[in-house]
Amino acid sequence: MEAVDARLLDPAHPRRVIVVGGGYAGLTFVVTLAHRMKAIDGIEIVLVDPRPYQQALSELDLVAAGTPRPQFAELWHADVLRGLRIKVVYDRLESVSPQGCFIEVGPRGGPTVSIAYWRLVLATGAIPSFPPVPGLRESAITMWSVDDAMRLQRSLEEQFRRGVILCDPDERMEALAVTVVGGGATGVEIVGTIADSMPPLIRRAGHDPSELKITLIEGRPDILYDLPETQRVRARRRLERMGVVVQLGRKLERVEAGVAYLEGGLAISSPVLVWCGGAHADPDAVEWGLSADTSGRLICDENLKAHGCPEVYVVGDVAAFRDPGSGRILPMLAQFAIREAEHAADATLHEARGLPLRPFVPNMHGEFVSVGPSWGVGWMFGRNVSGWFAIVMKRITYVMYWVQVGSFRLAWKRTLQMLRMRH
Repeated sequence: MEAVDARLLDPAHPRRVIVVGGGYAGLTFVVTLAHRMKAIDGIEIVLVDPRPYQQALSELDLVAAGTPRPQFAELWHADVLRGLRIKVVYDRLESVSPQGCFIEVGPRGGPTVSIAYWRLVLATGAIPSFPPVPGLRESAITMWSVDDAMRLQRSLEEQFRRGVILCDPDERMEALAVTVVGGGATGVEIVGTIADSMPPLIRRAGHDPSELKITLIEGRPDILYDLPETQRVRARRRLERMGVVVQLGRKLERVEAGVAYLEGGLAISSPVLVWCGGAHADPDAVEWGLSADTSGRLICDENLKAHGCPEVYVVGDVAAFRDPGSGRILPMLAQFAIREAEHAADATLHEARGLPLRPFVPNMHGEFVSVGPSWGVGWMFGRNVSGWFAIVMKRITYVMYWVQVGSFRLAWKRTLQMLRMRH
């Protein structure tokens, strides 16, 4: 890889492929294309991203578990892209000109630089979404970055130190309360991690772990709707055995002075409040002159090309790809982002070589959710799995991704780091 100034790029390169966004989709695309293209293809790959690393969001549960190296969930370009013919522009995307086939990069509201493209790949991802709940945005910690996970660690530690010195058991229980809102995979993984890591600290301080009050709030009737019902039941029972109170079917109405108020008047002490209630496509995407759906995701066709723009691919969380089998828009999952990126990279090579394109067909081989660091639920190849085996399979998916975008050496190094963690 080579970090470059956008102003120094050849303005007339005939086959420049610009990839905007270095998450699961963007990084997979540039690595796949770099490995599979040949010199005769004449392709120049340019990755545009303001950060020098990918934030591996699916690995934040390992960071939240308290590893002394929170940067574990950061995949640095210098490690992943070493030796590949990829130019990296560390800047943000300001605008897209589909008719002129160029983008503008630069600081928001500042001077910009134009970069022409032959093909453009938009993989700018998503951000946390907040409903109009009074006090939520100001009070909650999101789980969308390594900084968020570290902030949660610090908040838990500070609240623990305040709570354990209180003499009154009821006051102590109120002070040691932790609330997670959102019963999807992220919420379940975070609340499971907290429920596993906090009781030993309470015992060490000489108190009863039952004084720790952990609540998971989900406005729908159940958690983990992406999993089969039997697995949802297993996850709920596991959380309850870990001491988590699961509040279902009641939406959050407001947050005031460290208290979460639910429908029906229920008030839950929440000095530490974690929001895992969903995501929204990159909000800048609707400003790029491309067709978007009502949720703000960019509409793409069967080849993952933006509607009416044959030079532009859209992949990952920002893409609104409709599954031809189910008729539904694909959910924001890393495995779909990775498969879309692989397909788009192959399609780009086909175009460079004058070959016909094949439509993208999404396939999901499995999904795993940790409920605490050493137990999980999920499915693979049509079979339900749970317990330690689900955790092993979840960790193996990490290793497979590290091999895919990096190397066996990188995967081995990070696997050893993972095994050395406390859990």
